[in-house]
Amino acid sequence: MPTKKKMYYGWWIVITTTVMAFTLVANPFSVVLKQLMTEFGSGRGMISLGPSISMFAGGISGLFISKLIINHRPKTFMLWGSVITGICLLLISLSHSLWYFYILSFVSGITGAGAGALTMFTMISRWFKKKWGTAIGITMLGGSVGSLIITPIVGLIAQNLGWRATYIFASALVLFINVPLIIFILKDSPAQMGLAPDGTDPVEYNRVNISQVAQNIAVKPVNKRGFAFFLKSLPVWLLGITFTLISMGDAAVTQHQVSFLTDMGISATLAASALGFTMGISGIGKFAAGWLADRFSSRYVTMVFLTIELAGMVVLIHAHNMSTVWVFVVVYGLCTGAATTLLPCVITEAFGTANFSILFALGDIFYRVGATIGTPLAGFIFDATNSYSFVFVLVIIFYILAMITVYFTLGVNPKPLKRRLK
Repeated sequence: MPTKKKMYYGWWIVITTTVMAFTLVANPFSVVLKQLMTEFGSGRGMISLGPSISMFAGGISGLFISKLIINHRPKTFMLWGSVITGICLLLISLSHSLWYFYILSFVSGITGAGAGALTMFTMISRWFKKKWGTAIGITMLGGSVGSLIITPIVGLIAQNLGWRATYIFASALVLFINVPLIIFILKDSPAQMGLAPDGTDPVEYNRVNISQVAQNIAVKPVNKRGFAFFLKSLPVWLLGITFTLISMGDAAVTQHQVSFLTDMGISATLAASALGFTMGISGIGKFAAGWLADRFSSRYVTMVFLTIELAGMVVLIHAHNMSTVWVFVVVYGLCTGAATTLLPCVITEAFGTANFSILFALGDIFYRVGATIGTPLAGFIFDATNSYSFVFVLVIIFYILAMITVYFTLGVNPKPLKRRLK
């Protein structure tokens, strides 16, 4: 009798990272921004520096972790990163000083890089080769679904129990869900279990690898470049400016969306639900962006997505009731966050794949810089004008400029509509 084939263990890795991505979106800052202002007696700009510090710290530590993880176990980084991040979230709930909040945000940013997408994707890349894109896409979907479900829960907790309870809730998710999953389910590579990537036969996989190595001995090595070389390249700077502008706009809107809606008189729970739907719907856009960029020039795909985001901002500027807000949620939500998918697509089309890791690291730094600036910038502008109107107009300008710079990232002359990789 034929035996039933077991599910490849790599899919358990994907399920686990999807759940982890699901819980990591519970960071409650955008929901409790106003409560933090009351607690610390400070304006929106100063409070918004907290997540910016965390984002900046995560980007810097990510550069070091990306090198260390090559020769070390991703599981170790994920475990300790999750433990320390969970403890930091718990300690934030005890904050009585803005500086204390800043310090813990900085530490959680450093450790969060070890517990986040960098190590998740590295681990998945060891388990999957042919199905890597599908596996990554499923994990990214976890974050979007998490936003859809968890953000309204965070809003409900904040409205009824206060901001401290929301950070305790976020801490509990990391410590009591993510940490056990890492300890008991995650494995660093299929070799640990006598398996091969994608569930292929280990003997056949090793035979093919040995054959490929033998064939590549006489192949001319790829001309790889360092950071210094690419920092002298105008297209690289245009790429960086593009995604800095996009992330500045996205961060300014999403991190202040709940505050804007509650300023309109909408309840914190409903405002948090709207944010949850905005980020949840973004999962569709992320998949669509990748699918389209496989078939058409990423230049035009990026420009189309930015145009739709811009249209969403126009709707938000004229929003005076919840009906209009829901229109914004659908239009803007479909495209916000798509930049995380489009960044690697633009890189491979503009520069090829030989130096992808270096270029992606640079692109990620630019993206994080934009997010680091966007959140407090929106807060300080509100403090100065007592309105988000100028912020939203500025975001529209960011998106228009990003459309221009992404166009020239791929050269002066129009590229074919169909995508042609180098």
